[in-house]
Amino acid sequence: MKEFSIPGYKELLKTTITGRSIIYLKETDSTNNYALGLIKDSGKMKKGLNGTVILAEIQNRGRGRRERMWISPPGGLWFTIIIETKLEEKKLPEITLIAAYSVASILNRKYSVGVNIKWPNDIYCCKSKLGGILTEVEKIKGKVFLIIGIGINVNNDIKSISLKDTDATSTMIILGKEIERENLLSEILLEFENNYHYYSDTEDFDTIFKKIKNILDYNL
Repeated sequence: MKEFSIPGYKELLKTTITGRSIIYLKETDSTNNYALGLIKDSGKMKKGLNGTVILAEIQNRGRGRRERMWISPPGGLWFTIIIETKLEEKKLPEITLIAAYSVASILNRKYSVGVNIKWPNDIYCCKSKLGGILTEVEKIKGKVFLIIGIGINVNNDIKSISLKDTDATSTMIILGKEIERENLLSEILLEFENNYHYYSDTEDFDTIFKKIKNILDYNL
């Protein structure tokens, strides 16, 4: 299994802030947990954390909503985006859908995968789970941080991602070929940055939701 290339990813990245600082880990318990540790230690750091991405080849304790286990073997994209936000707390739940839409939009537009969003945070293709989002909030010394964990089954075979209670799939299974994870991550981060900045600047979720509802499925 080819490891993720940080130099290759940086050549492809077109964001202004998101993912410009990236921490690459061979293995961790959870990228969200790692991000939380960074935030708690942020007072000791010279540089800010806004836009930092934590990426792991393997999560050995990956988790979804309600502490459900998320299998995270080599070949997938397991990452967390740290955002220092100025949004009011009541507006933060929308970020999960914005992140899910950003992932789904790239998979559909750039790779013709054909995915839907299962309310409120999962990415599905043909009734099989392809990815998920876990957004958490941490407040430190008056600052509010979003911890946006994203997991996508990419170059994974069915045996490595199967769970007893969930049908799983990957882009490799759907497309019949591997794709470059560096390219996929850079595209998702740019899409997310654009969507998040629009929402943060305007607080206009209705415009974004008009796009989201086209691929939103409450019945999956």
